[in-house]
Amino acid sequence: MTSNSRVLAIATETTETSDKPPKTSNPKAYLEFDFEKHMQKLLLNGAKPPKLDENSIERFAATEIMRNGKQYYEFGPDNFKTGVIISGPSFDPKGVIPRVKDRINKEHWVSEIVIQYRKNSMVNIQQIVSEALKEEQMEVYQYLRYLNENYIKK
Repeated sequence: MTSNSRVLAIATETTETSDKPPKTSNPKAYLEFDFEKHMQKLLLNGAKPPKLDENSIERFAATEIMRNGKQYYEFGPDNFKTGVIISGPSFDPKGVIPRVKDRINKEHWVSEIVIQYRKNSMVNIQQIVSEALKEEQMEVYQYLRYLNENYIKK
């Protein structure tokens, strides 16, 4: 005995991306979708962003160095060296250095990017770098808010 069955095709082989959010019971998914679409309109004039290259995201880091029994810390773009004690994404890693300098007394600086600091101060340095990165993030956020407010007024 042979049986015939029919299969209902629901989608075509090529699928189009939709501007409508996917159906889900997770309300955060709608927020993320709406935010992404809003940022595309705001920053890219509605165009789709290119695929994200993970290597294009720059990072700022502090590295711990021990020389001759003295504690040093080096600041700058993260080159993924050994001894990194904190690293975070940064819009402009070189621009974070002045923010760090504002938080550490001049007497500790031995060069433009290196300080000599007391031993066992890693947590303090991590806090300083974290605050500098947060300050940069806040300025970028404030600029995006400014763009958003001016976009809405048009």
